[in-house]
This record gives sequence, C-alpha cells and structure tokens, in this order.
Amino acid sequence: MSNKKTIRRIAECGILMALALALSFFKIIKLPSGGSVTLAILPLVIISARQGFLIGSLCGFAFGILLLINGPYIVHPIQFLLDYPLAYSTMGIAGIIKWETSLKATTATTIANIIKFHCHVIAGVVFFSQSQKNFNEALTFSYAYNSGHLLPETIICAAIVWFIAMKHKELCSRQNLD
Repeated sequence: MSNKKTIRRIAECGILMALALALSFFKIIKLPSGGSVTLAILPLVIISARQGFLIGSLCGFAFGILLLINGPYIVHPIQFLLDYPLAYSTMGIAGIIKWETSLKATTATTIANIIKFHCHVIAGVVFFSQSQKNFNEALTFSYAYNSGHLLPETIICAAIVWFIAMKHKELCSRQNLD
C-alpha cells in the first residue's frame, strides 16, 4: 500500500475515533453503576464498514483503551479486559458484512452490538458476583443491568445506520486502499 493510502486510512480512522470519543461524553442515559447510552459506537461501526474487520477491530480496541484512560471503572482484571478493549474491538465484526443495503448494514451493526453486549454481561458477572450470593444471581442481574443501556444503544445505532446506509451509501462503502 502506498504512503498516501496509508496516511488516508490512518487519518480517517483517527478522525472517526476522535468523533467516537467526543460522542462518548454525551450520555443519553447514564446508569448508576456504570454504563450509559451514547452514540460512540456509531463511528466505530462506520470504520468497520469502510475499512473491514481487522482495522475496525484494531480501532475498537484502541478506542477501548481511550475510554479506559478517560474514566476507568475497574474492579477486576477480567472485567477490565471485557469492558474496555475486548468489548469495543467487537465493533470490527460490523465490517465482516459489506453494507450494500440498509438491511445488511443494520444486521452487521446489530450482530457486533450483541457480541459487545455479551462481553459486558460477562464483565458484569465478575463485577456483580462480588456482592451476589451465587453465579446465577450475578448472571441474571448482569443481563438485566446491561440490557438497560445496551439495548437502547443498539436500537438507536441500528436505526441511524439504516438511515446512513439508505441515504449516504458513500459513507458505508468499503475503501479499497490495498
């Protein structure tokens, strides 16, 4: 890949990651024990749509580290990995399916968010198992708690992606920079 194409890819990813970080500060809903509804994942799935799975995953991982730097909430090393770098690296999965239609874009975004949701649920089990009596209670509470913010976030993001893929196909098209 030429230097010009490399610079373009880095610049695009950097701008979209900066937008994701800025959007993470605007909380539509904020839950008391962590977790909030934001539009931060939207630029991450767009990176994945434009650059593919690997670059999308790497940018998501880096974004998780940026969130960690800006306001960590860590109770356990496993929870740290699952809530920050691994959860956001799953946004790369949105780049596996080419966003040729609104339905494909929404499906790819939803699948990535479901996997991210399960990373947060497992992290929540680690968090809640410290105060709950058994694993089943911690799992149930983690599913309920994380559904409170991740379900609305997924629905909002999927709706916006649907609109973007329908009205602005050029924003979703895979960049052939190789």
